[in-house]
Amino acid sequence: MSSQFVKFGLTSEALHSYVTLIQKEVESFVARLPTLQAQTGKIDVCPTMAELTIYTASRSLQGKEVREKFDSSFATLYHDLDMGFSPINFMLPWAPLPHNRRRDYAQRKMAQTYMDIIKERRKGGVERKEDDMIWNLMSCVYKDGTQVPDMEVAHMMIALLMAGQHSSSSTSAWIMIRLATRPDIQEQLLEEQKRVLGEDLPPLTYENLQKLPLNAQVVKETLRLHAPIHSVMRKVKSPMPITVSSPTSTKSYVIPTTHNLLSAPGVTSRQSEYFPEPMLWEPHRWDDGHPLAFTEKDVKEEMIDYGYGMVSKGAASPYLPFGAGRHRCIGEQFAYVQLGTVLATMTRLLKVRTMDGKQGIVDTDYSSLFSRPMAPAWVRYEKRSQAKEEQ
Repeated sequence: MSSQFVKFGLTSEALHSYVTLIQKEVESFVARLPTLQAQTGKIDVCPTMAELTIYTASRSLQGKEVREKFDSSFATLYHDLDMGFSPINFMLPWAPLPHNRRRDYAQRKMAQTYMDIIKERRKGGVERKEDDMIWNLMSCVYKDGTQVPDMEVAHMMIALLMAGQHSSSSTSAWIMIRLATRPDIQEQLLEEQKRVLGEDLPPLTYENLQKLPLNAQVVKETLRLHAPIHSVMRKVKSPMPITVSSPTSTKSYVIPTTHNLLSAPGVTSRQSEYFPEPMLWEPHRWDDGHPLAFTEKDVKEEMIDYGYGMVSKGAASPYLPFGAGRHRCIGEQFAYVQLGTVLATMTRLLKVRTMDGKQGIVDTDYSSLFSRPMAPAWVRYEKRSQAKEEQ
């Protein structure tokens, strides 16, 4: 999928408009989800946040018409498609396995959903009230002037939904799991909003979201410990000299063009050389002057805008949850906006606690491309007074 086609939805102007849309989706989700109807109760964080993320990603990245076609059954289809991302499928994608059959069925159903929308628009049956991603892709052409076929548009929309869902779904689940162990951070988050935005907690905007440093630090600290994509592969295009130093020796190598390289961004983010007490989840480590502080100001890197927001050009920082360089994730800025808005809104609506006061968290599942909780992660919730009043 060409990044030039989809950057339409990742511009600064688009990101500004998404905050309101995402906040409304979160509020609606909490108000209608059956497992959240009581004043107190328990929820399984992973499927809950996965479903919420699909709604927020579809409404913001794909438009109102697409969002209105999505329900919990679509979330199930997405889950079945997601299960196709397993290591064995990169070697044997055709294997007649049950999860592959579900994957293929889900792909066909999802593609047909988009094709139905596109066909109706081509016939002139839909008024163009807002410029969404489908309208954009329907008008795109390749360099040779060929129009992008409708089926390719449908497939790009599926790819875009997956790109907008994976990292945010797993990261938002980890945020909720981590917050359940830190009631103090939850209260500090709410206090920050009241102090900075006002006691009446006005609707969130892109501008006032930037004024909530602790909110952003919770996202950053969670991405540090739970990098959503644990492996990044690159093909060596020209001989690559490297030097490896240790306390006792220094060795030089040249990596030939016959090789592929694999990088694990989560490794450096867990090294005590850069992050004191690296396995401790502590959002305040990003505070200036904190004993555990990591200061990004110490990393001198050139910034560049590839068309979807300013990002670091290099890879000198030990904090690289979205990769580095020209091929880093183009949805990085969207992910921060989406996660920050979901967190700020959930902070207003719910308190979460661990089950029976347990302090530990579930282990990480590395059996797929994406790092996520290995087992069901139940937390207790309590609705805040504002959530009660809105209902």
